[in-house]
Amino acid sequence: MFEYTTQPGTLPPGVGVALSLGSAAALAYEILLTRLFAIIQWHHFAYMMISVALLGYGAAGTMVTLFRPQLESRFVPAFAAAAAAFGATAMACFLLVQALPFNALEFLWDLWQPLWLLAIYLLLFVPFFFAAVCVCLAFTRYAAQARRVYTFDVVGAAFGSLGVILALFALPPATVLACVAALGAIAAALFWLTAGARPRGAALLPLVLAVAALVAAQTPTGQLRISQYKSLSKALEGMGARVLAERSSPLGQVTVVESKAVPFRYAPGLSLNAPQSPPDQLGLFTDGEGFSALNRYDGSRETLAFLDYLTSALPYHLTSEPRVLILGAGAGMDVLQALYHGAAAVDAASRMPASVGVSLRAAVAMRLRATTASDSSRATSRMLKWSRSAPRSRPFADDSASMWSLASHA
Repeated sequence: MFEYTTQPGTLPPGVGVALSLGSAAALAYEILLTRLFAIIQWHHFAYMMISVALLGYGAAGTMVTLFRPQLESRFVPAFAAAAAAFGATAMACFLLVQALPFNALEFLWDLWQPLWLLAIYLLLFVPFFFAAVCVCLAFTRYAAQARRVYTFDVVGAAFGSLGVILALFALPPATVLACVAALGAIAAALFWLTAGARPRGAALLPLVLAVAALVAAQTPTGQLRISQYKSLSKALEGMGARVLAERSSPLGQVTVVESKAVPFRYAPGLSLNAPQSPPDQLGLFTDGEGFSALNRYDGSRETLAFLDYLTSALPYHLTSEPRVLILGAGAGMDVLQALYHGAAAVDAASRMPASVGVSLRAAVAMRLRATTASDSSRATSRMLKWSRSAPRSRPFADDSASMWSLASHA
């Protein structure tokens, strides 16, 4: 038999904190899903998370209104159960979504695909429903202190929105998902304890859920499964292909792939008159798509001779020592091409933040230094200045775009 001591109209600080944690977990989950769907599917489906969240909140409000007397009389167990259910379903429902055979490319002619999309909606609707039940119950129970309830709710949501962005800089997306689920479970345990509910040992149940979510994130079952129809999945099907490195951030997950048996040969617009093929390359994918290539450079300028036989080399034959701006530097091939043709300065713009692109920029920087040093006797006395400047005012219709400058100096 459950016992509890909270009184209507009196919002205990501990209960308010539990409400804040639940709101933080819900908003973090919504934002995180946009990132997860951009990785496992395509970014177009990330935006539907907003409508899924609204559906969950609307359904919860309707349910609480219809069953208000029953829920008010069982407020503490109902709130704690809803918070714990959010923690349990946040990760479980996403893992079930990954198991569905949804293929966006067949949506128009395969009648099963709309049904699989509906199943995705229904599964992801569940965690938001439970999170919203907590908020609705708090407003119902403490209606006389609606302003305080709203304050705890909004403050928690604000910290959750900011916290998930910061967490994505430091942790893999799958681990962040487990942390969000654990946060909901912790909110349930905290609420149970601060509400004076009995037995107090029942608070251990959601804590066990939190630990289970964190452990599951470290297993193969808890990892992200990218759609088999994305470019990265196809590249990894090649004989001997393997992932060399992977970095993630709120803006993208960058994966570097090596394929020795079936090597990458990426040189768009390469002339048939080219004296040699491109050097060994590593494939670089952003969110499983957006392929670009990292070129092996051994210090010899002749290694990059193929860059002069691309259609993009034409402008360099119409001028000398130009100042070049490259939008979307990718793996750095365009930057190499500019310096190969004697560019006086190169400004390369990339959406990759430092936490994702540091190894990539370091690799490109080493190649650029070697290229400049072997370019000519005049260039041997020059050095590249590699510096990150502050983001310009919406330079590429993206507030998070950053600029890296490679300027040569005498």
